[in-house]
Amino acid sequence: MSEQWQPSMGDICTAFRDLADELSELDEQPLLDAGVEQTIRHLLDDLERFIPGLERVPDADAGQAMARAARSALERGREREAVIRALRGLSFSPHDPTLHYVLSSACFEAGSVELAFRLLCHSLWIHPGYQAARADLESLTAFLDGGEEGNERAA
Repeated sequence: MSEQWQPSMGDICTAFRDLADELSELDEQPLLDAGVEQTIRHLLDDLERFIPGLERVPDADAGQAMARAARSALERGREREAVIRALRGLSFSPHDPTLHYVLSSACFEAGSVELAFRLLCHSLWIHPGYQAARADLESLTAFLDGGEEGNERAA
């Protein structure tokens, strides 16, 4: 029986880059369709096989620049651009918690709440003390818990 193929960190970086390229070419398509969401979830699972900080990243400075650009796009209400820039940034620095956080924010704004939640959790897996991610995760959890209570009362 053959062993299952496991992607290297380079393969993961390439996949983030390819996904960013694919999204930037498909302007008319929905931003986060089921295939894109599934790809991001698989990449997060693959990343968790690598301990943050042990692998050399291709270009941490480029990743930080893309995080700033993604945050700026999100502030201007341009979710597609924010997602693409965050994904591109992850191709340079796949364990940057800020990039996962900004991608989470963009996904939330685009209506992909479950993926946003996963990305927040991943940000905290990378850096448990990341305050912005922790605050958003607590707010999202309180919102979801409150939503369930409201549904029970309505029934």
